[in-house]
Amino acid sequence: MIADDFKIDFINKRIYYGENGSGKIYTVNELYSYLQDTFDEPENMSYQIPIRATSQTIYLLINGWSIDTASRKFLKDGILT
Repeated sequence: MIADDFKIDFINKRIYYGENGSGKIYTVNELYSYLQDTFDEPENMSYQIPIRATSQTIYLLINGWSIDTASRKFLKDGILT
């Protein structure tokens, strides 16, 4: 499950693949959906949304959010800039 593998550091605006991740590779769209679902929860609505879709395959990290190079290796089928 993506929520078990990708972690969100709300304070430092960082998204990363957890140290004990399953090794599963997800689509960028799955990451986008996970982040949107997470950030629309009442307890997370005070944080700025980290990602925007510009098409079905192109996504932008926004509002100062980042994802490291090592974590990007667990993403496929899309462009994340």
